[in-house]
Amino acid sequence: FIHKRGTGHQEILPLIEDTEKYFPVTQGNLHTIQSLASFMCKEEKEELVVQCTARLMTCTASAVSCTDGGFGYLAIINSCLGSDSDVCQEIFPGVLKVIVSWKNELEDIFLFSSNLQESSQSLIGLNVEMIRFLSRLLKYLASPVSSLVDVDWDFVMCSMLAWLESACESSAAYHIPLVRLFACASCDLATEISHYFQSAAMSTTASLPANLISEWIEFFSEGIHILMLPMLVRMAEEYKASETSHMSCVLQSLGRTLGYISKEQLLNHKLPAKFVAGQKTNLPDRLQSLLNTLAPLLLYRERSVQITVYHLLDKIMEDLPVFDDEDLKSYGDEDEEPALSPPAALMSVLAIQEDLVESILKVVPVGEFAVVEPLKEEFCFVLGYLLTWKLTLTFFKAASSQLRALYSQYLRKTKSLNKLLHNLFKLMPHNPVLPGQASDVPSKDPKTFFSEELQLTVKGTATVQQEVPHLACCVYHMTLKDLPAMVRLWWNGCEKRIFNVVDKFTTKYVSGVLSSQEICSVQSSTQVFDGMTVKARSTTREVIATYSIDDICMELIIQLPQNYPLGSITVESGRRVGVAVQQWRNWMLQLNTYLTHQNGSIMEGLALWKNNVDKRFEGVEDCMICFSVIHGSNYSLPKKACRTCKKKFHSECLYKWFTSSNKSTCPLCRETFF
Repeated sequence: FIHKRGTGHQEILPLIEDTEKYFPVTQGNLHTIQSLASFMCKEEKEELVVQCTARLMTCTASAVSCTDGGFGYLAIINSCLGSDSDVCQEIFPGVLKVIVSWKNELEDIFLFSSNLQESSQSLIGLNVEMIRFLSRLLKYLASPVSSLVDVDWDFVMCSMLAWLESACESSAAYHIPLVRLFACASCDLATEISHYFQSAAMSTTASLPANLISEWIEFFSEGIHILMLPMLVRMAEEYKASETSHMSCVLQSLGRTLGYISKEQLLNHKLPAKFVAGQKTNLPDRLQSLLNTLAPLLLYRERSVQITVYHLLDKIMEDLPVFDDEDLKSYGDEDEEPALSPPAALMSVLAIQEDLVESILKVVPVGEFAVVEPLKEEFCFVLGYLLTWKLTLTFFKAASSQLRALYSQYLRKTKSLNKLLHNLFKLMPHNPVLPGQASDVPSKDPKTFFSEELQLTVKGTATVQQEVPHLACCVYHMTLKDLPAMVRLWWNGCEKRIFNVVDKFTTKYVSGVLSSQEICSVQSSTQVFDGMTVKARSTTREVIATYSIDDICMELIIQLPQNYPLGSITVESGRRVGVAVQQWRNWMLQLNTYLTHQNGSIMEGLALWKNNVDKRFEGVEDCMICFSVIHGSNYSLPKKACRTCKKKFHSECLYKWFTSSNKSTCPLCRETFF
């Protein structure tokens, strides 16, 4: 209420000018301080903190869990510290010493590895305040390294893990508000410790107690995630989305803690095995089980769960394509249009999400902006759909060129990408400018959802209103960058109205960003080609490749269109020495083909083209249908030979030749091929 009214410090000053009146501490006094602490000035907070610290140090054993005792004093100290890192840092060691002494003398008050259903409210409240204090200790103390000794670190870390065990054991009691508060505080402490060890402050490792880092990595960090990962899965199974409104705070705190799980810990998870009958996969059992467990939670109707699962899966997506490499040997020659599915667990979730999103957006024309109300059921359906696509695109980008060709074919056959693009042009705003920019200061290049990175935080919901529009723009940006050929194919097949909408929007908001990124990636690339140099000119959107071998030298100029990557990339002739005109034209055509039809960057297209030219110089003959050594989309070599003329062709080129001509004769000698 005070925040809503915008009440200032002067208005509440009469309520807090005499701090002595709050002692002895009563429930009413405590609640008043907790409500007004954020409005107090630094001096007022420090006065309260000093008084409470002095009283805490003389607190008797019988009063430790009382309001006018250890519990109340700690609660006031925590409220005054709040989000203010400048208040009384010198009291931290003293208060910690008191809490450690309680552990030695009054061990029963610590709810370690306990079922909280059997504990009194006063004890739970006291433990919550101790946990909160330790969180603030790690967050605000200028140098925990120099202030904490071995026994302090042992106490903080062991207590954190024991409190987490209590939170896990008491999940059946989460309907009790104080138990939920305990669980949130325990997770927040684990988060603060994890952040401390992963932060830049770790440059001070030399000052840390011996073996602390190894103990953290091998035992405490491992212990956190052995508890937390199964807890997330269990809570999602036990509570339906309609029942989680009171659980949101726990799920958010749990999600923030899991954000610090390492890839190695995730890959070595201890979750129960979960497999799906008939599921095709090349992944190891443990990894497949992880995907089968987590991927369905992208359908969960609770934002914090979806964001948590997204961050967990995002850690491992880039490691998955390598397991499909073995499959490459079985594709190419015999299959007319070979295809390979991205992770089956994701694709099965995507199929469900496509139907849900279709039912939400079916009445919205392409090009119209559909407002998705934050945190409603529809919001979670759309959010999960976009997150699944973001993971799929991350997976796709990490794959080799050959695997990308197979995955692309799968997306084309299932029409999933076409559905995505139609949906994106219902979810992206007409004017994707980032809100909150000063309108009185005109900017030549205002920040947009395409130029600014989207921060998907588990707990922060301040910008949730813009989350779906921003995420939709992010996914469209990734799709254009990583699947340009497929987007171009979709766009060219659109009806005129949609064609123009897509062209206008992309040219205005995305092409400039993508062109700049592509040129910058060429300029900053560390890739070295033997016999070829690549340079870029940002002002003219040009990439210049110079290829030389023996007495041959040729220069190719690649020009990005204004509506890149929708429009065709043009390849122009520069200098050439020692190359016949026809061969030169063939090579320019081949490069144009690679850049037009491959789903990757310009550098990848140039690498393919160079490989093609190198093979030609090694004596491998062109396929006489496409006049290229390496196929433009599946990157295979000509292997199908005519029995009569002995010329070799790409399998896919032959398939298209036979289909279009309705004949089974050799394209060159016209004799029966088989």
